[in-house]
Amino acid sequence: MRGLVRREPESAVVRWNPFREMEQFRREMDDLFGRFFDWRPTLTTPTELEFTPALDVYETPDEFVVFVTAPGVSEKDLHVELSNGTLTVSGERKALIEGDQVQAHYVSRMGGYGKFSVAYTLPTAIDENRVKAVYRNGVLEVRLPKAESAKPKAVKVEFEK
Repeated sequence: MRGLVRREPESAVVRWNPFREMEQFRREMDDLFGRFFDWRPTLTTPTELEFTPALDVYETPDEFVVFVTAPGVSEKDLHVELSNGTLTVSGERKALIEGDQVQAHYVSRMGGYGKFSVAYTLPTAIDENRVKAVYRNGVLEVRLPKAESAKPKAVKVEFEK
């Protein structure tokens, strides 16, 4: 089954995203209060925003593949660790402009800034010597091959005659 779909006035089909509509509603309310009370939204400084990257986990018969979406995170600020069957990805997403004299007037970039850590406990044993990680275009891909003992094995059944 596909996600909810909504028709736009120009008859274009667009996947419905409730968060986009909530953001539009917030902007309209800010505009309304701004016109009536000359009120502006309270600014949130980048240090008050939290960033949590998205984590996707896939399983094949031979391996687990984990994708961590961390746009704006430098490769040097990204750390990957596998310990006791748990994959942990941690790092820090820094503000685009930093400094004592920098004042943010409006920040709408999704996700915020700061240190983060996401973890996933793998359900089977992993061959730790063959783990590979690649980071490109803001997406970390970690390939975790299953240990031979964790792979499914076919057993031939013999029938008595």
